[in-house]
Amino acid sequence: MLAALLAPVGLAQPALAQEVTGDGEIAYVDQVETVLVCPDGKYQSGCDESDLIRAVERIEDLPTDIETRCLYETKARCYPVAFGRIITVEQGRPLTWQHMVLYPEDGPRVEMMAILEGVTANDLYVLVARQTEGWFAPPQLVENTNELMLLHGPGRTGGTGMGNADIVLSRHEQGWTTFDVNELLFEAEQMLPAGFSLASGVNFDFREMFVAVPVKRESDGGCCATGGTAFIDLAMPAGNLMNVASITFNETKPVETHRIQAPGSEANTHE
Repeated sequence: MLAALLAPVGLAQPALAQEVTGDGEIAYVDQVETVLVCPDGKYQSGCDESDLIRAVERIEDLPTDIETRCLYETKARCYPVAFGRIITVEQGRPLTWQHMVLYPEDGPRVEMMAILEGVTANDLYVLVARQTEGWFAPPQLVENTNELMLLHGPGRTGGTGMGNADIVLSRHEQGWTTFDVNELLFEAEQMLPAGFSLASGVNFDFREMFVAVPVKRESDGGCCATGGTAFIDLAMPAGNLMNVASITFNETKPVETHRIQAPGSEANTHE
C-alpha cells in the first residue's frame, strides 16, 4: 500500500513550512492554494488538499506509460506535458515528477505538478501535488549530499499579479520538509523601510541561496516597481529550516519619465 495521508504539523518559524513525520514522509500542509480541479472533474467543487493527494496515491506503481497517463486520477481532461526521474540521490529513493495540464468541465485551464519518491507501491510516497492557474517548470535537484538534498521547481500563480507558486523541498536526516517561498518574501518585506514593498513573481536561485526582487513604492499601484531592488540572501541553519539572512536594498528615485514611441509613430514625450 501507499503511505496514508500524513498528519499536519504547524509552523515552527516564519520561513519554515512543515516538519516531517518520520523517514521518507512529509507533513503535507504547505502553501497549496485551494484545489482548483477536483477528482470529480469540476472546478473548485469543494474538494480539499487531502482529496488531491489521495487521487494521486491511488496508483500502485509508477506506470510504464507515464508519458501519456496522468498520475492524478480525475474526471477532468488531463494531459501530461512532461515527466522526469532523478535517479542518483544521496538520500532516500529515486524521485519522479510529472507536469500535467487539466481542463475542468466548468473552469479554466490549470497546470499541476506531482512529485513522488520511490518506485513500487511498497516505497512510493507523494511528496507534492500542486495546482496553479499559472505555470510550473521542471524541478531540479539543486543540492544533493548525504547531509542535505534540496529540490526546486519554479512556478507562478495565475492572474495579473503572477505571484510565486514555487515548489521547494528539502530532505535531511529526519525526512522531508516543504517550504513556502511566499513566507520568505514576506519575511524580507518586513525588513524594508516603511512605504516600500516587494513586487510579485520573482526568480529564486537556490543554488546560491539568493533572489533579487524589484521594490515598489506605495504610489506605484499596480504598475511598474520604481523603488529599486532588494537583494535577498537566504540561509539554511538546519535542513528543515530556511530563512532570510539579510537584504541589501538599493533604492532608486525616478527623476523623469520618458515615453518612447516606435519610429514613425506619434512624437515622443516626457514628464
